[in-house]
Amino acid sequence: MSEIKSALELALERTADVKGDKSLIEAHETKRLGMKLAGTLLDKPDTNTKAELNKLDRKKREWAREGFISVLISHVSLPTQEADLQRLRTITKGFEAVARDRSAVVTVMEQVEQLLQQYLDNKTQLVESLRQQFEPRLRQQEQEIAQQTGTRVKLDAASDPEFAKTLSQNMQRLQSQYSQVIEQARDQLKSYL
Repeated sequence: MSEIKSALELALERTADVKGDKSLIEAHETKRLGMKLAGTLLDKPDTNTKAELNKLDRKKREWAREGFISVLISHVSLPTQEADLQRLRTITKGFEAVARDRSAVVTVMEQVEQLLQQYLDNKTQLVESLRQQFEPRLRQQEQEIAQQTGTRVKLDAASDPEFAKTLSQNMQRLQSQYSQVIEQARDQLKSYL
């Protein structure tokens, strides 16, 4: 009677000759170190990232740099509030520390900052415009409720389902337009880093 082998035994037999590639493991760990350094920079903008990266030997420095850049690039995104624009200055500082073309990176990041400020302004204008558009309808609803119940109420556009739906659709359109431009900026930045 032949012996039936478990799936684990079969897998172990097939991978018996496979050994971990030490350089791949080292590259992965060093990239994670670079990612961690980017996180430190975002938390503590006075971090001297260039000095930290220069502590590593040449090969490891390049791996750490890749991890560092990947985190910073991911933070070049649409802001939700004005305070998010402050983070861009820290990101720019990080890019400057590792850029191959420092002046080009600074120029792109200045354009990104202007674009994101414009996005926040457009977002605010959109909300205000829609509020003004819905205001007459809400006042009419307030009057109808007052006539029916004898009680005066104050309705807010934010609680109106139609307002919320219209705002959501317009916000998605706005975000889509700006996200495309941000993606182009990211690609441009990568070519200078």
